Amino acid sequence: MSYLVLARKWRPTSFHELIGQTHVSQTLQNAMAQNRLAHAFLFCGPRGVGKTSAARILAKTLMCQNGKNFTPCNTCPLCHEIAKGSSIDVIEVDGASNNGVDAIRELRERANYMPTQGQYKIYIIDEVHMLSTSAFNALLKILEEPPAHLKFIFATTEAHKIPATILSRCQKFDFKKIPLKLLCEHLLKVATDENIDIENDAVMKIAKEARGSFRDALSLLDQSRTFAGDKITLKDLQEMLGTANEEALFDLLDKIFEKNASLTLKTLFQIYERGQDPKQLATELLTYFRALLLMKVTDGQAFEKENPLDLTDHEKTALQNLAHKTTLEELEQMFQILIRSLQDMSYTLHPRFVFEATLVKLLQLRPLVQLDELVQRVEALSQGEAPIPKPSAAPETIQWDKLVGYIKTKKPSLAALLEHGHFVGSSHGKLTLGFPKGSVFFKIVSNAENVSNCEQLASRFLNQKISFCVTEMESKTDTKSIVEKAESEHESIKKKTLASPWVQKAQKIFEGKVVDITIEEEKGDTK
Repeated sequence: MSYLVLARKWRPTSFHELIGQTHVSQTLQNAMAQNRLAHAFLFCGPRGVGKTSAARILAKTLMCQNGKNFTPCNTCPLCHEIAKGSSIDVIEVDGASNNGVDAIRELRERANYMPTQGQYKIYIIDEVHMLSTSAFNALLKILEEPPAHLKFIFATTEAHKIPATILSRCQKFDFKKIPLKLLCEHLLKVATDENIDIENDAVMKIAKEARGSFRDALSLLDQSRTFAGDKITLKDLQEMLGTANEEALFDLLDKIFEKNASLTLKTLFQIYERGQDPKQLATELLTYFRALLLMKVTDGQAFEKENPLDLTDHEKTALQNLAHKTTLEELEQMFQILIRSLQDMSYTLHPRFVFEATLVKLLQLRPLVQLDELVQRVEALSQGEAPIPKPSAAPETIQWDKLVGYIKTKKPSLAALLEHGHFVGSSHGKLTLGFPKGSVFFKIVSNAENVSNCEQLASRFLNQKISFCVTEMESKTDTKSIVEKAESEHESIKKKTLASPWVQKAQKIFEGKVVDITIEEEKGDTK
């Protein structure tokens, strides 16, 4: 007995088996229940989502005498003939190979004859957009005034190529790509029934590669079973498809963000050794850059409960760990560079060289300078002064200041308390904040609710799980609190202002005395 591939074996045989097309199934069943069935249907959508299967199901439902609740029995001879495409009254026509006017004229002549087995004569024309203009014109006449016993079901992947005169005479149903989650569920069901032991990440990989096509997904499952046997792992799929191991991609991203040129190229060449195609590698990297961009711009909130980017748990965790190593501005630049690289790779005979040059560009990116800092530098230079250097501080201290700034946008009262604390340090996802012994701020910040809020907001800001510790300090520390730093900066500005030759000159002219200096904080747009 010849082997029946999974795509044919698991072809849907009734409307409830049609995956991800509930809007089509329900509309057609309601139309039959209300006796409002049109004479011509157009099923359009991407390949492998059930268009031809839905056409056969509709034909069986209309023709089967033993069906109940608009579900064909799938056991009678008529159902078997329709499923095999050998029914006298349900005629399947391939629009690609029968696209001439003569074929359609013959169809028109045969269509006038009454059905021999059921109450309808049904024509299923697949890839109908391939018909010639003269063939469409020949088809138009019978679509305008069809006999009562005649039904047409057209299927196409390119509905825009069908003349408007034909479209206006059909009920159009748009078939959608099957959502990844639903595709994964049905692949697992098929694997279980076929006694295939497959990893969840391997199922996700197949579903992603299928891009919403159930037929493509089943074909890939069939192919991977042939390659790896009845036990399929993600590694088997990567080897079969020639795609990079996720760990290698995360390692490559890590080295790029660290600006480590030698290790970046070493990792790249190791990926090449496994037969990775440069275009495929660039596409996979672009997918991860997109995920990192959206993680950054939403502070990870969009990924806490849902999975809009269809990432595995492992991918999500790895990307969250990578997100804090770069900035949103740098990611935007990298994304644009990689997009242009993919376009260039499509027009060259040496895509590998283009991709390697792209990695060099990514490695050479430097942090962007904020506009206000540039203005400050220009003003200083125009006055003949050296630019004022930024205060030197440990990177983790600067990060703490940014974190408190972020908390201020969410919980201003909590941020006001944290500004009085001294940042002690961070280690293994744990932030420690100290207060002088006996400080009233220690008692308030250390209560369970405030600690919990700090942990949640810090985890969201840093894209990783953070624990928060509040402690009392026995002695003074060199690290200043945000409030102390602000006060110190204000004092420095006051001294610099008093020492300014312009202020001193004004005092002499007006014979005045500086009583106090008020520093106004910058305010954002309140519109």
